[in-house]
Amino acid sequence: MVTYGETSRFLSFIGLIALSAYLSLFSGLAGIFIKKTLNSNLLSYLIIPFIWVSKDILIEKIFGGFPWCIAGYSQYKNIYFIQMAEIAGIHLITFFLIYFNILLYLLFKHKNKKIALVIIISFIFIYSEGYFLYKRNNYEIKDIKPHIAGIIQPNTKNDQNLNYREKIKKLEELFNDSKKLKEKGAEFIIWPEYTVSIYPLQNNFFKRKFFNFTNLNVPIFAGFTDLKNSKEIYNSIILFQKNKTEKYDKVHLTPFGEYIPFRKLLFFVKKITDEIGDFTFGKSVHNLKINSHFTSTPICYEIIFPELIRKFISYGGELIITISNDSWFGNSSAPLQHLSMATFRSIENRRYILRSTSNGISAVISPSGEIMYQSSSHTKDTFIAKFKYLTKKSFFTRYGYMFPYFCIILVVIYFIKIKFFTKNKKSKTV
Repeated sequence: MVTYGETSRFLSFIGLIALSAYLSLFSGLAGIFIKKTLNSNLLSYLIIPFIWVSKDILIEKIFGGFPWCIAGYSQYKNIYFIQMAEIAGIHLITFFLIYFNILLYLLFKHKNKKIALVIIISFIFIYSEGYFLYKRNNYEIKDIKPHIAGIIQPNTKNDQNLNYREKIKKLEELFNDSKKLKEKGAEFIIWPEYTVSIYPLQNNFFKRKFFNFTNLNVPIFAGFTDLKNSKEIYNSIILFQKNKTEKYDKVHLTPFGEYIPFRKLLFFVKKITDEIGDFTFGKSVHNLKINSHFTSTPICYEIIFPELIRKFISYGGELIITISNDSWFGNSSAPLQHLSMATFRSIENRRYILRSTSNGISAVISPSGEIMYQSSSHTKDTFIAKFKYLTKKSFFTRYGYMFPYFCIILVVIYFIKIKFFTKNKKSKTV
C-alpha cells in the first residue's frame, strides 16, 4: 500500500493491524469454543479439529474471504499425506494436521499407551491411503498422450513505466522468446498476468501483432487489462489463436489490489493498481477452448479458492493454466506461499497446473501435487512444460465442500447438545 498505493506509512500500518485483528477474531472465537469443549474426558479433545476447520471455512467465505496459508498448506511437500485432498480438499488435510497435533499433545500430557496406538494406526492409515491414491492416479494417466507448452517468466515489475518505444521492444522480446519455445515443440505459449501495459483488444496495431504471430506460430495465453467502456475495466486472460480471441475475466478480485471494499468507509485508501477506477468483477466462470481441449484459467489470487477452481473443472476443464503478477510481494516469502497453495488445486481436481508469473515463481505441477519444475524469483526464465489433458473428475470435483460444511453442522449440534445437557443438569440440581 505504501510502494504501489501511495498510502502513508501510518495509514498502511493501521490497515495491517486492522486486517490482522479481523483475521485473529476467527482464531479467538475458535479458542473460546475449544475451551468450552474441554473436560476430563479425552474424547472431548477430538472436537477441536472440527472447530478448526469450521473456523477456516468462515475465513474463506465471509466478506469475500482471505484463506491465505491455512494450516494444511504447510504440508505441500508431504506428498503422501496430502493425497486425500482429492476427496475433501485442503480442509481435510488441515483436519488431519490438527488431529495429529491434538493426539501428540495428549500423549505427552498423559503418557497413555492407547493414545500412542491411536497415533500409529492413524499414521499408517493416512499414509497408506495417500500412497495408494498417489500410485493409482499416476497409473491411470500414464498412457495418456503428453503435450508440450511454453511458459515465459519475463521478470517484469509493476512499477516499470515504459514509453511507447520501450513497450514495442518488450513485446518483440516476448514474441522472440515465444518463437524459440515453439521451435522446441510448444503447442501454445503462456505469458503472465503482467508483461507490458497495453490494451491489445482495444488497439488494432497490437491486436494485429498478436494475430500475425499466432497465424505463423502457435496460440498465446496472456494477461492484459480489457476495457469494455469507461465504466468497465477487466483483469483478463486472453487466448490469441489465428484470427480470433477468447477471454476470461477475473471474477474474484483482490481486495485493495483491484478494488476497495467498503469504499465509503475507507475513503482514504487508494487502490494499489494504477487503473483509473476499480476493476469490474467478471460475469462468469468459464473455460477457454484450444485445440479441441478446455483449459481453466484462474488469475492470480483466484487460485487460493478451492471452490472456484472446482467450478472451472466441473465445467469441463482438462488443464489449469494460472497466471499471476507476484511482483507486488517484493522479496517476501509470499510468492512461495502462493505456489504452495496452488499445488493443492492440482490434487483436489487431479489436473496439471501450468503457472506463469511476472517475476516468480512460475512452475509446472503434476496432478499429484508434485512441483515438476519451478523457476527462481526475480529472474527471467523461459521453459518447456510437459503435461496431459485430463478429463476424469475427482470426488472433490464432483461433490465439493461436503466435509467442511459437515464440520460446521457437527460443531453446531455438539454445542446445542452441551447447552441442553447443562440446562437439564441445572434443573435436576434445583
